[in-house]
Amino acid sequence: MPTTDFAPERRRMLTMLGTGAAVAGLGALAAATPANAAGSEDLTTASYGSTTGSVEDELAINRLLETYLFAVDTKDKTVFRTLFTDDATLIVLAHPDGTAGIVKSGIEAVVANLDGAAAWGYSTHVTANAYIRVTGRTATGDSHATAQLVYPATATAPETVVVRGIRYRDEYVKSLGVWKIRKRVFSPLWQYNGTAVPIAYPN
Repeated sequence: MPTTDFAPERRRMLTMLGTGAAVAGLGALAAATPANAAGSEDLTTASYGSTTGSVEDELAINRLLETYLFAVDTKDKTVFRTLFTDDATLIVLAHPDGTAGIVKSGIEAVVANLDGAAAWGYSTHVTANAYIRVTGRTATGDSHATAQLVYPATATAPETVVVRGIRYRDEYVKSLGVWKIRKRVFSPLWQYNGTAVPIAYPN
């Protein structure tokens, strides 16, 4: 007896049914979602007071962390100053657990600390990771970075590259819509030194 292969037709029917179910599901999701849920001021306000904060706040704080490292690498005091509150505290060379260290209090002392960057010729700081928690208009941050510092040659030592792992423990505050650092604890964690190799520029 002749036979008929229904497999292709069955596959087409199943595909159409599956597509229809997916479309129906998306329609139901859209109907269940408030009209103002995407990018609305209400949603931003509702999530702003949570311990995770809004996406906009976390992105702004991450940008703050990157700008700090840029200002250090370029030794730009003008930019550096804009990143801190007037009553900021900077604790440098703290132990890995965040204790001890040298305390710089007030914006002038904090900015003056950048003078220490004159000790090296070039540097590249790269932020590695950050754990940020936002609560209202304040936030805390715990981040790591890697610093590559090139120290000029001296009478007794060649040009040296210092590679250092750093941990920053921060407190932030949002004022007039801008996040700034109110307190930063800078802890070097590890370090190794090597001899710099000159770059062979073509001209």
